[in-house]
Amino acid sequence: MSKTLIQFFGGLKTIGGTIIQLQYGQARVIFDFGLTFDPGTAIFDGQVKVRNSAIVRDYLKLGMIPKIEGIYNKEQIASDSVISAEEYEGETAVLISHLHLDHMGAIGCIDPSIPVYMTEQSRLLYEQLEIIGEGVPGDRSYQSCEYNQSFHIGEIKVTPISVDHDVIGACAFHLETPDAKIIYTGDFRLHGSSPEKMKEFLQKVKELKYDALIIEGTLLKSEDELAEHLLVSNNELSDELLTEPKLQNKVAQMLKETEGIGVFNFYHRNMERINGMCKAGEEANRKVVLEIKTVQLAHTFLPKCHFYIFESEELKTSLRENKLFDWQKQLLEKYPLINAQKINDNPSRYFVQNSYENIMELFDLHVENGIYIHSNGVPLGDYDPAFHNLQKILGLLSLERIEVSSGGHALPQHLKYIVDELDPKVLIPLHSFYPERLKPKNGQQLLPVYGEVYEIGDIVNR
Repeated sequence: MSKTLIQFFGGLKTIGGTIIQLQYGQARVIFDFGLTFDPGTAIFDGQVKVRNSAIVRDYLKLGMIPKIEGIYNKEQIASDSVISAEEYEGETAVLISHLHLDHMGAIGCIDPSIPVYMTEQSRLLYEQLEIIGEGVPGDRSYQSCEYNQSFHIGEIKVTPISVDHDVIGACAFHLETPDAKIIYTGDFRLHGSSPEKMKEFLQKVKELKYDALIIEGTLLKSEDELAEHLLVSNNELSDELLTEPKLQNKVAQMLKETEGIGVFNFYHRNMERINGMCKAGEEANRKVVLEIKTVQLAHTFLPKCHFYIFESEELKTSLRENKLFDWQKQLLEKYPLINAQKINDNPSRYFVQNSYENIMELFDLHVENGIYIHSNGVPLGDYDPAFHNLQKILGLLSLERIEVSSGGHALPQHLKYIVDELDPKVLIPLHSFYPERLKPKNGQQLLPVYGEVYEIGDIVNR
């Protein structure tokens, strides 16, 4: 008789890079398929070039993706590395919880014969990311699934469940086999714009029932940083907590109090943040100016937002040399273009996006008495070498940087609340530097190790 087997290939004590395999009989699902985010040690640092034709082979040698049997194309791997997808006899599918690189950055490495599922919202977002050049390396298609609509991979029943995260399309997965039921949360938060999603998540998984809970723990900290009494179940939002709606109001107030230009840097996969910045700018009676890649996303998902397109040096060159992409031409027909000279005529009337890769554009803007709002944009913090470059350039400009952020991950007390509410027989915390800090209410905690294969039924019945 078959048993439900689970194996962990990535993400156990790292932030992201989560890759888990669940197998029953000849069928298996793998979730997610991301890359570990560590800019301080990254091989591909902006100087080393990615070899697209050899990306699977290179990633395997670098240890960036795991040696999993039967998921890579035979022509793209070394003959002695792993069994290829063509040689594997079982049925495989890959499930993607959301479109952050630490959960999906390596999906292009998976052989095209293997279906990769993501929610319909995620698939639509990925289409737009490919249009603007932010798709992952690899040439393959992706399948969509719907929230609360189950589908089968062999005898494994998969049900996507909506969660609140800082990217559209995010979901958890409920996985059911003949002898086990497992929840994988993906990433989530309780302090976003849609707290009702997490209430509905709890209700749905309780209806479906479960034996084991695999949960992210990004914001867990060491005992020195987070005392035990602070890791107590609590789903309340304190007055000091900057939620997504509060963030918009705070930015609007800051802009009203700023005499000069407003500049902001954020992660444009966060549609709520794009919308919030646009609304904050409008409230402060400023024109919101976005980079053209962000405009493509806002145009697609936020049709009610009002904004202008910033004429960067790159865009100016493309216009002059008539080398625009079709999507850029279509946007320029719909949205007004604003250049640095126009902004400099009256900087206090503008709120301008400036991502780190385009930071040199700030040298053309009058930023005296201005403000730089850093809102979960790259670089995220001082663990990234680029952060020091950001600080240096802003210092040369005498432009004040103010952190105004609201992250996509549940606070420690909120993690404990979810765990206690669900009270699983087996708790498997990961996606954290300190997963051991998150303990179950009544069940047992499993801290997996790489290379081990676990029988969920045996663990549950211990």
